[in-house]
Amino acid sequence: MKFRSKVARYATSMALMLSGIAGYSLVTAPAASAATYGCNGSQIDSWNNTYNGTTYATTYLFWDGTYNCVAAVKRGSYYGVKSRIAVDAWTNKDGYVSPGDDGQYLYYASFKFYGKDRCIAVETDMWNLSGNNIIQDHVPPSGYFHCG
Repeated sequence: MKFRSKVARYATSMALMLSGIAGYSLVTAPAASAATYGCNGSQIDSWNNTYNGTTYATTYLFWDGTYNCVAAVKRGSYYGVKSRIAVDAWTNKDGYVSPGDDGQYLYYASFKFYGKDRCIAVETDMWNLSGNNIIQDHVPPSGYFHCG
């Protein structure tokens, strides 16, 4: 009898753990790969976009030797929910470069821009479902990085 209850507890614990893992995998983004987000090249950086302890997105930076591509991928409760998200960039030679699109997306926003012989800065913006800006994450906070 004691053996049965241990087995039952173990089976219940395993079922709950596996259902938790399965549920979690349904709401998380796929592993970062350039092609997943319409980019080319290799991932050279990433950072979480967090506000008040909650990560709302992760921004990935890719480089193919000529072009940078930046993808802001929603996380948590916003992943798979249509809401406003945007990524922009600056280069030390071109100034502000942008796709001109801060649209409503389910999973991510991305765009590619010329980066050869340029240093860059990136900004990820995200709005909550009420239309309030919750993320305005400029990386690096000042200046440029990742000179190509």
